[in-house]
Amino acid sequence: MTIPRVWDMITRRGKRPWLLEVRSSVTFILLMVATAVFTDIFPYAVIVPVLPYELESRAGVRKSKVQFWISVSLAAFGIAVFISAPVWGILADRTKNRRAPMLVGLAILTAATFLLCFMKNVAMLMLGRMLQGMTSALTWSVGLALVVDTVPTERIGWAMGWVGIALALGTMSSPLLGGVVFAKSGYYQVWAMCFALVGVDVAFRLLVIEKKNAAKWLQQAETMQSEITHVPSRSTSSKADDAEETLQSQPYDDENLCGEKQPGQLTVKEMFGLFTSPRLLAALWGTVAEAAVLAAFDSTLPIFVKATFRWDSVGAGLIFLPLVFPTCLGPVVGHLCDRYGPRWLSAFGFMTYTPFLVCLRFVTDNTTAHKVMLCGLLAGVGIGVAFTFGPVTAEITYAIEGRYKDRGAKPIALGYALYNIAFSAGVMIGPLLGGFVNESAGFGTVGWSLAIISGITSMLCATFIGGPPLWKKMNQRATEEDTLS
Repeated sequence: MTIPRVWDMITRRGKRPWLLEVRSSVTFILLMVATAVFTDIFPYAVIVPVLPYELESRAGVRKSKVQFWISVSLAAFGIAVFISAPVWGILADRTKNRRAPMLVGLAILTAATFLLCFMKNVAMLMLGRMLQGMTSALTWSVGLALVVDTVPTERIGWAMGWVGIALALGTMSSPLLGGVVFAKSGYYQVWAMCFALVGVDVAFRLLVIEKKNAAKWLQQAETMQSEITHVPSRSTSSKADDAEETLQSQPYDDENLCGEKQPGQLTVKEMFGLFTSPRLLAALWGTVAEAAVLAAFDSTLPIFVKATFRWDSVGAGLIFLPLVFPTCLGPVVGHLCDRYGPRWLSAFGFMTYTPFLVCLRFVTDNTTAHKVMLCGLLAGVGIGVAFTFGPVTAEITYAIEGRYKDRGAKPIALGYALYNIAFSAGVMIGPLLGGFVNESAGFGTVGWSLAIISGITSMLCATFIGGPPLWKKMNQRATEEDTLS
């Protein structure tokens, strides 16, 4: 029996897929994308507490050079994202199938995980990090584009709220789990978690059925039901069989399902017109700022609690929980975004960061009161994160929909490829900024620095996100009032 024949048997080619309604549902597709995002982030961040040991004992790097190669590996990841994300975005926007690129990304992620797990030299580290960057760019651009394809525009904010929970959990929990498992069980057990997650991700990506592909079978069911209802002269079973044979013999055509022919694909020049959209640029800057704040805590908070409270690695990991828990508000904030728009929600979120970040300078003593204060301040920042991620991420879609509203084809995947670049830039900027300021001026000044960024970003969101710039909106309102008077 040939391999294509076995694959046809597994996928039931030519037959109605098992559990079609479940596998093509909004809930299942959202769960698949959220799992993909979590699985993409987990191997990247879980290695953070393990990498110094890995470089010294397995790659033979001198202790004095460990920090250098860690920084270079992060740069390799960022370069891979910057180069590959636009390519993946353009290719994804020119293909009808989102599932196939997601499977390619999973294959690349598996290769990267194997390379890092069995690393013997610095070259394997560099290659593994570069492959991680490539799969991150692919997963984010295509995965979020699949969410946009699946979820109605009026529910995009709600959907992005769920993806935001996966992002926050992956970013904050993986270093904690990596450190605890490495300390308690050993090196290979850390990677066993990664391979287990990849296995779950494989199952989801193979099982998912895109809405446009499911429409073929759902249309067949409606047609068979209609013919059975209106032509009773023949037996029900024979009529159903004839209807299914007729429909299976017809080629599947997206244009027939939509009822009209879709406009042609966008040219590369039209796609890069995105860079002239103030709404999109403001959303991308908001993404950089949000990622920089979170990543700055990754590099400074464990050092601060160890020096101030004398906590071990477990305590340094648990301190991130107050920052993560409020992100569970993401779907609620997303629902508000769908109803009221992203402008004021995102501005409120970034403004919420500001006082809590400023007040970090008051945490100075190893006392219960100061420990509680730190947890409360981090929870306040976490609430701000919940109010920024969904609206800012949804604004990518809103900005593209607004700019290309007269075109059937829209560069959604390219937009989220740029989003991935912005987030990766923030992840690289945050630790550098936080580490430099913390070393030279202390943790309190780190809070001040991040507060300045968040305050400026809040004003940009209020001005540009969610529609025409604020001054144009105010002028339009004044003109309307003059006309009425």
